[in-house]
Amino acid sequence: MKIDVSFTVPVPPDRAWPLLLDVPRIAPCVPGASLSEQIGENRYKGQATVKVGPVQLSFAGEAQITDIDDANRTARVIAKGMDQKGRGSASATADFALHPDGDGTRVDVATDIQLVGAVAQYGRATGLIKDIASQIVDQFAVNLRAEIAAENGEEPDAAAPAANRDLSALKLIGGAIKSKFRRSGGEDENR
Repeated sequence: MKIDVSFTVPVPPDRAWPLLLDVPRIAPCVPGASLSEQIGENRYKGQATVKVGPVQLSFAGEAQITDIDDANRTARVIAKGMDQKGRGSASATADFALHPDGDGTRVDVATDIQLVGAVAQYGRATGLIKDIASQIVDQFAVNLRAEIAAENGEEPDAAAPAANRDLSALKLIGGAIKSKFRRSGGEDENR
């Protein structure tokens, strides 16, 4: 399943690039994820957990940053993990590209996700999975912006959603359903 998303950060590309390659620093910004150790150059072990109703999926795995092109500010992340209860596995390849966006940076992410085993049943609703992935990236961007603001000694934007380090599948699914409903014309966009 292919998912393309973008987000912005309020720093220019020359500051955003090293920040986004600093995995120990940005890993806490990913909702539901934690980094356990660095196991080589640009290679890490960690966990990701999401609860969907009564089912909690906890993946333990590895991620590696490859194909780093400093001149063009592009990189690839290859990740794979196994559900800790043996219900299957997930793997992903994500290509990142940074572009100037006013005074900040737009980050484009093209991801190819593969689900295997019992966890693949969640992949049947591809549109919903894509919307949930988009919600995760959106929350990551909010958390990263809060991290940048704190580093700069600034107050977080009062109009922005609050940073959230936890992954709430109920919130994600609710947000994804609202997004689908709006796109189908079922809700006034101004609400």
